[in-house]
Amino acid sequence: MARSVPKPNIGDNSGIYKALQYLARLAVWVYFRNVKVICEKPVSQQGPLLVAANHMNMVLDPVVLIATFPHARRCHFWALARFFRIPVAGQFLSGAGVLPVDTQTRSNAELFEHTLDCLDKGGVIAVFPEGTSYTLPHHLPFKDGLSWAAYEYLLDQCNKATTNGSTEEVGISIIPAGITYTTKNKWRTQDLKKFQADPKPSVKDLTKRIANGVEKGTINSPDWDTLHAAAEARFIMFGDTRSVKLEDYVQVSQSFIDIFHPSKTKDDPKRSELKLRLLTFHKTLRQLRLTVWDINMYENHEITLQRAILRLASTWTTLAVQIPLFLPSIIINWPLYLLGQVAEHYEEHTESVAQDKLIYSVILAIPLYGTLFYQFWKYIGFTMIGLLGAIMLIPVLAWYHMALVDKRYDMAKDVAASWRICAALLSSVTGLDAQPRRELEDAVELRKWCLEHTKLLLLDLAKDGDSHAQYLVEYGKLASSKNNDYILNEKIK
Repeated sequence: MARSVPKPNIGDNSGIYKALQYLARLAVWVYFRNVKVICEKPVSQQGPLLVAANHMNMVLDPVVLIATFPHARRCHFWALARFFRIPVAGQFLSGAGVLPVDTQTRSNAELFEHTLDCLDKGGVIAVFPEGTSYTLPHHLPFKDGLSWAAYEYLLDQCNKATTNGSTEEVGISIIPAGITYTTKNKWRTQDLKKFQADPKPSVKDLTKRIANGVEKGTINSPDWDTLHAAAEARFIMFGDTRSVKLEDYVQVSQSFIDIFHPSKTKDDPKRSELKLRLLTFHKTLRQLRLTVWDINMYENHEITLQRAILRLASTWTTLAVQIPLFLPSIIINWPLYLLGQVAEHYEEHTESVAQDKLIYSVILAIPLYGTLFYQFWKYIGFTMIGLLGAIMLIPVLAWYHMALVDKRYDMAKDVAASWRICAALLSSVTGLDAQPRRELEDAVELRKWCLEHTKLLLLDLAKDGDSHAQYLVEYGKLASSKNNDYILNEKIK
């Protein structure tokens, strides 16, 4: 006899969901360097909502929604009904408010039974219409499940209104939520959520409207070449992701993508050549394992071994001064980072790397910090004061580590880049291999060429009325007050 499906907990007092919410916030705090939530219109604090989000990052996407949804409203997700029949797992999913969906039935009333019940009670249902996570430069086609759910809800509300003789207008808000990661499979990157409220959804062409709404808050490119060329152009013009405000990151990136779209470069030789050189620059940097920022200092200076050694000594000294402050934290947490590197190396699917890192880190962190807790309490002598001290010690150590990790990690990357540049020059001077130095010099010259020609292209397009170029020109002027290396300055107006 088949096990019955437990009824999901839709109330606001679910202990399991509260625990998940705290864990999600902790995961987001640990994994991301910076998180920005943008609501283009106010999101209602009560009443039924349907949320449609893109799905680039497996388990991390629902974690992000749970941790950051406006007003801390509880998000209900869909799961196949068969999972609810599994002992323990079914009770957990039900307690967390996950809604069972029976895809074997042909009746929409049965398919969306729990969905309609949740909406009737004013719940928030978050759906990933693409159906699966992915690693592509653009969205997958959106499926119609959310549109059918909206249709069935509106139909149900109309029937109830007719029965009750009500003339009140029936409707439901659908919120496209765009989730964008600057680098989705790396520790301590950045994340952006963009919620766009649409209070007047239409059943007709609803899936297309939802997809268009999500696309407005995310980055979409027709192919990888266009995405990489646009990223290098953005990097050359405005610096790395830390130099572009998160609230501007999507529009800046998408503007460059539009400018280098294949339909725009096809009949424009100059734009096509610039795109090709940006791609060459991208490939060269990957081979050298460097970034635009790493070679920026050599733009106006000759690349010499002496200058490279001085830079290596400078970056290493800067980091070395910080090591005594950061060393205890590194000693405690290095197994977590090592396990993260192992997960990244062996995971075949990029969209699964982040979840693997989080899951493995949580599994290891429990015995790691548990041992630390026990040893500290033992050292104090298993006293009540020692117990309280050990309880306070764990969050303090975690906060201390997170407060210091980002800047010191950047310093370590500077040291690594300085060493690679120095090694490339040493191999040339000693006669072992001159190729790395030639590639480094070519990269510096290519950056200068791309910078100048990108500026000229943007100015020419802006004069011709291209809205994306006009936006980037204005953005460059605003950025000039912060970083004079990445501006559209007076001499090229």
